[in-house]
Amino acid sequence: MKKQTANSVKLGLFVLSALCVLILTLYLLGKNRSLFGSSFIVKTHFKAVNGLIAGNNVRYGGITVGNVRQVVLLNDTVVEVRMDLDQKMRQILRASAKASLGTDGLVGNRVVNIVAGAGGAPLVQAGALLASDEEISTEKMLQTLHRTNENVAVISEELVMILHRISQSVQLTELLNDRSIPDNLKASLLHLRETTEKSSALMSEALLTLDAATKGRGTVATLMTDTAMALELRQAVGQVKTLETDIQRLTAGLEQVVASVNEDMNRGPGPLHTLMNDSLMAGQLRLTVDHAEKGVASFNRNMEALQHNFLLRGYFKKQEKAKKKANKPAE
Repeated sequence: MKKQTANSVKLGLFVLSALCVLILTLYLLGKNRSLFGSSFIVKTHFKAVNGLIAGNNVRYGGITVGNVRQVVLLNDTVVEVRMDLDQKMRQILRASAKASLGTDGLVGNRVVNIVAGAGGAPLVQAGALLASDEEISTEKMLQTLHRTNENVAVISEELVMILHRISQSVQLTELLNDRSIPDNLKASLLHLRETTEKSSALMSEALLTLDAATKGRGTVATLMTDTAMALELRQAVGQVKTLETDIQRLTAGLEQVVASVNEDMNRGPGPLHTLMNDSLMAGQLRLTVDHAEKGVASFNRNMEALQHNFLLRGYFKKQEKAKKKANKPAE
């Protein structure tokens, strides 16, 4: 009887132990824990994990290499995710790798995706903190899409108003129906093209002239480099300025003379006033000048007759010889 009781107790303990092992195994399988392989822990930080829980898969290059061990809220802006990775990843994963959040399919569980970094970085160590990339959340996408829809609605309303105004505008309708506009536009474009070609040719000539001046060829280069010509130009400019000053002085003098003449004429009984206004005196002056010319001609004839007179001929000959001797150049 005692032996049967002991066997029953042993059987019960065995069944209880097996049941505990089965429950533990199921728990570990539910948490995606490695039952027979070793692992190491790495960490990463996110601002928000959006439904990530312990036991979710960790993938590297699309392959499951571990699972999420623990999600810890460090403060109001940082969530730490601790991950169990297979031991073989210690020979593959580098410290420059980055972690990001993803979804297993469209509506599946959340996963952590690890992306390889620079090849020159050292291999990751246990307990290392990996950099992270923030996920574009669906909520933010929906908010952006909502704002975009609102903006599109506003733009659509404005376009409808603009089209309505265009359809109601008589001037714009006439402008659109005017068939001469294309011809005028073509002519304007042709003129613009011609102007552009002429401007291009002018610029080319200017560049050639500048190039020639730079190389010391042409009139421009001469003006720029010839110091003698520059001195002559300065002298010419100085002479022009002097001439301008003299002309100004002469003009001022003429103005004074004209003013004096006008004043003399306006004053009344003056010589100019008399000559300009008294026709009798003008006739007398002309007669006097005529008599003077006649007297000079008669005097010249008398002098010529005296030169041929035998009494004075010797005197005039001596005067002519003395004049020739004085004009003769010295040897």
